[in-house]
Amino acid sequence: MGLIFYIGFMASGKSTLGEAEAARNGMRFVDLDQELWAFSGMPSWQYIKEKGEEAFRMAERDCLHRIVERWHQDGTPPQIVACGGGTPCFFDNMEFIKTSGHVVFIDTPLSTILERISLNPQRWPLAGNGNIEILYQSRKKWYEQAHERIVP
Repeated sequence: MGLIFYIGFMASGKSTLGEAEAARNGMRFVDLDQELWAFSGMPSWQYIKEKGEEAFRMAERDCLHRIVERWHQDGTPPQIVACGGGTPCFFDNMEFIKTSGHVVFIDTPLSTILERISLNPQRWPLAGNGNIEILYQSRKKWYEQAHERIVP
């Protein structure tokens, strides 16, 4: 197995589960938000606040493509990539990750997600833009296109 992409709503545990799974199986772990931070010099929440969501989504897409290209060029061992909550919902990102590897939907209950967001709301700036349940429902159709679904 080569690339495995973890997708799901914000605060669903993609990074936590992905890092643990990668460590357990001797795989490399890549967090798309961390890669974007390293590239741009600011965390995702700050990027969104300062440059807007559209600029963030374009930078996120570019970073996603760089991760896949780097994996192909380096011939690195299998790796898990934790995507941002909105990553599969923009541009052709979902089709791109589905054709680049195995996509796993981390289907965390909304009640758990809301609890996690309330503990650190600054980390998820898009959670404050309207009704989070509506955003969750609008994104779920993208997540459900994954090859596999896990309920933690």
